[in-house]
Parts: sequence; structure tokens; C-alpha cells
Amino acid sequence: MKKNWKVYRVEKEEIELMSETIQIKKDTFYKGSIVVLAVLLIVSIFTGGFGTGGTGAVTQNPTGGTPAQGTGGAAATANVGVITNNPELFPALGPANAEDVVIELSDYQCPYCTLASGIPEWTKESQYQQYSGLIGAAGKVKELAENGEIRFIYVPLAFLGDESIDAAQAAYCAGDQGKYFEMHDAIFAASTGPTEHDGKYSKANLKLIAQGVEGIDTNAFNSCLDSDKNKAKVEQATSIVQGAGFQISTPQFWVNGQQSQASWTAIQAAINQ
Repeated sequence: MKKNWKVYRVEKEEIELMSETIQIKKDTFYKGSIVVLAVLLIVSIFTGGFGTGGTGAVTQNPTGGTPAQGTGGAAATANVGVITNNPELFPALGPANAEDVVIELSDYQCPYCTLASGIPEWTKESQYQQYSGLIGAAGKVKELAENGEIRFIYVPLAFLGDESIDAAQAAYCAGDQGKYFEMHDAIFAASTGPTEHDGKYSKANLKLIAQGVEGIDTNAFNSCLDSDKNKAKVEQATSIVQGAGFQISTPQFWVNGQQSQASWTAIQAAINQ
């Protein structure tokens, strides 16, 4: 993966632009962060996904290509078949012959993806209700798949750093025991807020998270994670998606081969067409 992406990050009291750092006052950050998140949500509605890692981290499409624009742009050239035909890399729920197929591109460390899951309690706090269209969207899709109404395919991207990679390979390790989506839910449940790179998805913490997954063999899981057995799968998944013409932005939803806005209303409407 190329290392020359432009990254704008608001993290605690710093805004980092490549190697330049501008210090801002903590009170300014807290007052401005909600405004920044609101602007990013509006942008995402028209682009079909956040090119962000949350807390203000915005990543540029590493291919340097045209960003996805709703159902145009990247959506016109993306090869959805590389995802739908590869359950080993892209875990799925629901009938294989379902009429409707929803794909979510996600990064476990992305706070907006956590909002889309709707799993941790902080996503229900009042200050995040401005994202009500996004909150729980992925969770509702997953529920439909569990009820056999649609097929849901989860695409674990890992472009936000080591914790993204380790969380993704932890889910694969659980998947080796038939517990992928149980670990998926547990990882999102462990999120304590819209932050990244704070250690919550260190290997040590992922082992603790796995202990809460019913029926998992923790010894086998720990061995898998420590050995980086599935790291190559994580890298391959991201590489395949990028090579297929998808914009590397999260959360990103596709319904029946067409990109959808990142909101439950839009996804539901696309399913019901």
C-alpha cells in the first residue's frame, strides 16, 4: 500500500498534516469537532462513504483516481464480483441465492463504521444523533441477513494502521472457528468512543475481547493472532478491493451491485426497489 497519502488528523489536541503539526487549544477542538463531523457526514451522503478514519482523519484515495460519487464515478467501474465470489476473504451472512445482496466496506477502527454498526452504547448518546441516518445502518442490514431476507457481505478493509490490521486478522482468526461475525460484533462492542490509535485493538486487548465470544477456543485464537497467520489475508482483501476499482473509504455500502448512500433510509430503499 502506498505511503504517500495525505492524512489530516484531529487527535486529542493536535492536527497533523504529514510532518507539520499545528497545536490548537483543547476547548477549540471540543467545540469544533461536532461541526467537523457534521460536515463530513454531509459529504459522505453524496460520496457513498467516509474517506476517513474518524476523529477528523481524512484519507485520499491511494490510487489517485476519481473519488466515488454516489452511483457514478468509481461505482461505474468497480468489479463487485471479486467480493461476492470470495467468501473466504469477504465473510457473508444470509442465503447464497438471495435476491438482494448488500456489501459493506468497513474498517474496524473507523469511528463512522462503529456508528454504522450501532453496537456500542456511546453510539446512542445524544450528541451523535445528528448521524441518525447512519447509526445502526449496518446492524439493520446484518439483521435482515440473519433472518434470511437478504445476503450481507462484510469487507474488512485495514488502512488506518496496525490496530486496523490486527482487528481484521483477529476477526479472521475467529472465523477460522466459525465465529467471524460473533467476533465482528465483539470488536465493535469494545469501542469506547470515536477514537483511533488508542490501543483498544492491541493484540492483548483483542485476546480479551475474544474471551467474551461464546464457544471460541481461546488458545487456538491466541496462537493464530500471535503468529499473524491471517495478516496476509487482511492485506489481500484490501488490495483486491482497491484493484477492483472501489474507493478506499468507509463505511461504504453497495446494494445489488450499485453504490448506495451511507444511510439506512437509502439502503432500505435500494433493497426494496
